[in-house]
Amino acid sequence: MNRILEGLFVAICCLGLLVGCTDPTIVGEELLEGDKVQPGFTDTISISSYTSRLDSFRTYSSALAAQLGRYAVGNFQDPVFGSMKASSVIQARMQRDPIFFTLNPPNFGTGATVDSVVLVLPYDSESFYGNLNQIYSFEVMELAEGFAREDDYYSNSPLPALGNQLASQSFRPSPNDSTVTINYSFDVADTIRFPHVRVPLPVSLGEQLVTLDSTFFESDSAFLSFLPGLALRPTSENGGLTTFNLSPSSPNGSQAGVYVYYRTSTDLKNQYQFGFNEFAGRYVNYETDFAGSEVQPYLGEGNGDTLLFLKGGLGTEIKISFPYITELKGLIVNEALLEMAYIDFPGAQDEIYDPVQQLTLSRNTDDGIFLIDDFVLAPTDLVGFSFGGDLEDGPNGEAGLYTMNVSTHLQRMIDGDESNELILAVFRRGDNHNRGVMAGSNHPDFPMKLKVTFTKP
Repeated sequence: MNRILEGLFVAICCLGLLVGCTDPTIVGEELLEGDKVQPGFTDTISISSYTSRLDSFRTYSSALAAQLGRYAVGNFQDPVFGSMKASSVIQARMQRDPIFFTLNPPNFGTGATVDSVVLVLPYDSESFYGNLNQIYSFEVMELAEGFAREDDYYSNSPLPALGNQLASQSFRPSPNDSTVTINYSFDVADTIRFPHVRVPLPVSLGEQLVTLDSTFFESDSAFLSFLPGLALRPTSENGGLTTFNLSPSSPNGSQAGVYVYYRTSTDLKNQYQFGFNEFAGRYVNYETDFAGSEVQPYLGEGNGDTLLFLKGGLGTEIKISFPYITELKGLIVNEALLEMAYIDFPGAQDEIYDPVQQLTLSRNTDDGIFLIDDFVLAPTDLVGFSFGGDLEDGPNGEAGLYTMNVSTHLQRMIDGDESNELILAVFRRGDNHNRGVMAGSNHPDFPMKLKVTFTKP
């Protein structure tokens, strides 16, 4: 009997639920049909794009965080992009206390004799771009005049007046191989290893230093009046570009500098490093020539709606605009993804020249050029996940694909709070000289697309 009553109770409950589900006053039904939000999707937004030659970019700021990580030296003959020549300028300075930053000048003492003087240029694991299986050559020039560390310098900032050639060096790049050297700085010979190039400088330079009047070691400015700086200039043309780690914030970079190896009057071996520390100025000068290159016919507005060419260093950038974007005013952007296909361009030799690994998007304002918030607000270690901009394999074996999240910025474009133009560039172009060819907005097979998921109130 109890089972019959339980079954009857369950049946009555189910009937109540069924009746409730057919009630015409369910939640939201009281809204008028025209008041409902209308979700939508489009990938047919008009896009205009072209390849633009880069005029200049900053290669030095006194703020350490804004400085380059690698400093280029080379005359790169690119089979697609033409030539790009890079020379680096650097100041060697006296050592400082790591805590109080007071000067630790050398104390060579009376009767010191110089064994050798060596310019040490560290590599890092990504110190070169292009063909490493070549002999690269450069010269070390003494500056005849100095330059102000407090100023900003750009890729088109000329080299200071040059003095004597101190050395020339030829080498085959080996950025992943450690070179053995002896450290005498603690009165005990210590073998150390790190990847670097050692350039012998004239012993006469060291002899001048060990006999220099002590007043030259009283301040940085006094020392720089004796040795204003060094310029590293390429003397060979190559299918790649060399860069050196001269950043004091990295372990290898802190090893860079001019080393004077000497013996004291008691025949004790010692050394002193005039380093490229955080108080040293340094910048890169670039010269680019696109004449006769594959990219030349595509440069400028109206010439690149099918193919786009992007290169780091003083290379190129891509201008993108959405001419009718404000006609979407009133839409709420849920997600906006800008997609660009990577093209296997004939003669690009992608097996030697790695494509761009990380893209950025910027906006041009009256106050300057700034990265869009979709990039800036992405966590540093999650840029590829949050913003995108890294190269991924295309679906079903199709062309590789760059995808960038522009949701926040697109909403501002639609609302008229930002211009309808974006600038696509290589992330940290001064450190990354990668390049690549991409499909433009009118490419016949893989046109650039803006895929927008939106809500229409």
